This record gives sequence, structure tokens and C-alpha cells, in this order.
Amino acid sequence: MTDGDKLKKLRDGAAKKWLQKADKSMEKRGTKGEFTRKAKAAGYDNVQEYAKHVLANKKDFDEETIKQAQFALNMGKIAKENKEN
Repeated sequence: MTDGDKLKKLRDGAAKKWLQKADKSMEKRGTKGEFTRKAKAAGYDNVQEYAKHVLANKKDFDEETIKQAQFALNMGKIAKENKEN
């Protein structure tokens, strides 16, 4: 196993723990799926597109929605990377 492989394995493990922790936290607070509901209410079928819209128009949204949008984009990138591997 090369150093690069070891680093990737460590990163993947840390990312998985971080994601599990975030998922548990959202479930506990009852906010799991909240951003998706906001996207659908705004007429968006694609959550990623809504997230981009929110981040491009921050002045029109509250801080919570902006953070949710950034989180959604980050999760989309992680999902895409996992799909490619």
C-alpha cells in the first residue's frame, strides 16, 4: 500500500465518521430532509440547483438556509466522488 493509498483510506474513514455524526445530529434535531423540503417548496426538483441558487443570492436567505445549501453542495460532491470510485 502506497502512502497515497494510506492517506486516502484515512480520509475516507474520517469522512465516514463525520458524515455519520452529521446524520445523527440532523435526525436528533429533526432537520433531516428540511433543505429538500425547502427546495421542493421553492419549485426545484433538483436540490443541488436550489443550493446553487441560495448561495448565489445569499441576501435573500437566512443563515440556516445558507448553511444547509453549502452542506447540500458538499454532500453532492462527496456522493459524486464515491460514485466515480
